[in-house]
Amino acid sequence: MSQSKEKNMLKNKIVILMAILLVIAVIYIISNSRAEIIVTDQELNFSNIAVKHFPVTEKGKIAWWKENKQKLKHEFNIPVPARNGDWYISIWNYGEGFKAPPEGDVRIFNSETRDMMCFNKDINKCIEKELLMRIENNRKSEVNLIMDDTIITVK
Repeated sequence: MSQSKEKNMLKNKIVILMAILLVIAVIYIISNSRAEIIVTDQELNFSNIAVKHFPVTEKGKIAWWKENKQKLKHEFNIPVPARNGDWYISIWNYGEGFKAPPEGDVRIFNSETRDMMCFNKDINKCIEKELLMRIENNRKSEVNLIMDDTIITVK
């Protein structure tokens, strides 16, 4: 094998190793970022929470719920059960932060508002809708964590 081919192979191996290390570093940083609750909203027995740095894995989301359910109750009074005991929590991605208010009424879905959600009926606290997880209580006092198409029941 020629010396230039050996150098090219060595360069390719170094590039691949660097790419693998970069991916590992990014995964480590993302998985160890602490989720931060930015804003909450409550209407009847429905709660909405906008969060930064929410876990990306199912396991991380379940752990987040177990670690934060008492904090939600004590600091934000979430959830608020209906008379029959049902309650619902939606966790939204805070994303790039609050956006300018949409042109239309955010309670009416149209081309400007269907992908926006405003917290506490404040048009200055709107985010783009990206649901990260839904948490629901049923009459058996079981809690369902809904992530994409997965439902996990915890007690």
